[in-house]
Amino acid sequence: MARGNRQSLESIGEEPVEVLARRPSRARRDRSWEAQQRREGVVVTYRGVPPDVQRQLRRIADELGVPVGEVARRFLEFGIEAYRDGTLSLQPVFAAYRRTLYPREGGGRGR
Repeated sequence: MARGNRQSLESIGEEPVEVLARRPSRARRDRSWEAQQRREGVVVTYRGVPPDVQRQLRRIADELGVPVGEVARRFLEFGIEAYRDGTLSLQPVFAAYRRTLYPREGGGRGR
């Protein structure tokens, strides 16, 4: 429908939901930035991070006034360094046909 040709709701349908259901958006988002970030390996996501851990990261980020991604990055860097120098020990076990560090939580789906 052209911008100047407005219709009344009565001519379209009784419920606003019907209006929305009949008019899907034709707009396309420019996702070139996201694609470039994926190609460069910049965007990383992890599954299985419990909501409590997410809240703690957010709380620390808010306290420091920095993005939550930077807090998560620092913890990851610290953990990797601790693992490499032997101060952090990880002991995977077999659970449900795969190795996991969280056997009591369904194989990596939480703490």
